[in-house]
Amino acid sequence: MDNDNEIKQLIRRESDSFLKNALIQSKGKEASYNLDTEFEKTRHNKSFVVVGVTALTILILGVAAVAVTRVIERNIAKAPVNVTAFEDLNLKDILDSSKRNESDLARAKLELSQLDSDLKSGLDAADRDYQSSVESIRTRALGNAEESRQIAEAAAARDAAQRKLKSDYASAAAKKRGEMATIQKRIDQYDSRSLAQAKAAQSTLANEQTAFDIEKKQQADLYESRMADLEAARKRDVAALTRQKDDLAASLTARYNPKFSDSRASSLLSGWSVPAQSPLAPFHPYLGPAGIFDSAAEARLDASFGNLEYLSSKLQAVPYINSVPSALSRIEGEARVSIAAYRTALQTAGSGLRTRDDTIAALTARAESAEASLEQYRLAVAAYARENHESGYVIDARDGARLLIYLDPGVSVQDGSLGYVVRGDTSVATVTFSLSGASVYAKVAKVEEGESPQAFDSILIAASREAAQ
Repeated sequence: MDNDNEIKQLIRRESDSFLKNALIQSKGKEASYNLDTEFEKTRHNKSFVVVGVTALTILILGVAAVAVTRVIERNIAKAPVNVTAFEDLNLKDILDSSKRNESDLARAKLELSQLDSDLKSGLDAADRDYQSSVESIRTRALGNAEESRQIAEAAAARDAAQRKLKSDYASAAAKKRGEMATIQKRIDQYDSRSLAQAKAAQSTLANEQTAFDIEKKQQADLYESRMADLEAARKRDVAALTRQKDDLAASLTARYNPKFSDSRASSLLSGWSVPAQSPLAPFHPYLGPAGIFDSAAEARLDASFGNLEYLSSKLQAVPYINSVPSALSRIEGEARVSIAAYRTALQTAGSGLRTRDDTIAALTARAESAEASLEQYRLAVAAYARENHESGYVIDARDGARLLIYLDPGVSVQDGSLGYVVRGDTSVATVTFSLSGASVYAKVAKVEEGESPQAFDSILIAASREAAQ
């Protein structure tokens, strides 16, 4: 109805304008006759002929003007006003506006759909980042408490990112829905009758409508194709990046976190656990005085083992996986076992050295005492031999192959020379002499029947016996 009123007002304005112009043009064609001026000119002219002619002229002009006016009004009233062009123009504007609004609404819907897709992509990306963070945290061997804390922080970061995405989406989506409501309101402002009239006259605009529909479909297809391509490309990129990340992680893991699969490494690391640490054996106090391991050497050994423990703790704090943590732990354990064994050996060696030195000192004292006693026995035997005029005596006859004898220092024997063991006037055995440094031993070469050498049997040199005979 509003459009019909606007059309009628437009026709009325155009008609008034047309009539006014026509009236002005018709008046412009007649000569302008001013009675006052004429009367002023002819004030002094008293001719009644002039007055009569003037009055007649005025009358004729008035009648002619009225007649022309009536004719013009009748012609204008009878003339049909062709508003088809206006109607066509108005209908076209209505159709263009309707189609433009529909196109804007379709575009807004596509943009809202893109917002939905962007929100889903952002939420998925936040979830992927969270999963990657969890995998990285779990490979660090941080302990249950620290691992739980860091996983909770990663979850909180993911939730915060997703909340921001949803908040931004809600704001943009609300704005886009408001835009869609405004467009829908413009569409709804055209009443059904106006649209029906416009669509009834659409046959005159068939070519334009067809072209517009084709263009709209092409645009929609283009948008949908671009969105599909972008979504497919995004999925391909995500899959490729995921594969690259997994391949890189596997490569780095294999390089810096290998698995030792040979039999010896497997036997060393399988079932390995850190043994209970016992205090290291102290350094034996006798090592320093013995000149084997002084206090400076002890300090260097302790400092070296402390450095090994420090660097081992640094390495074990690194979140290695596979065989590396067990290998590092086993290395430190083996080093601890080695240093413990070394210090125990030093402790035992110190105790052994002290015992040895104490034994040597005791044996030396005993040897010196025995040597003194032996010297006394030697002097007594020498005096006894001189008193009995003997060359020597058997001291120990228990080993016939090595008789311990005493010879007068003034008697000279040769290695392998003969002698005799004599008891009283009877020869008991024949012996040969052997020299060992300053000592002389006798070996039984022959024993007389029923006899055997005994302690303090006399020793005779073979030459001495022949001289006695």
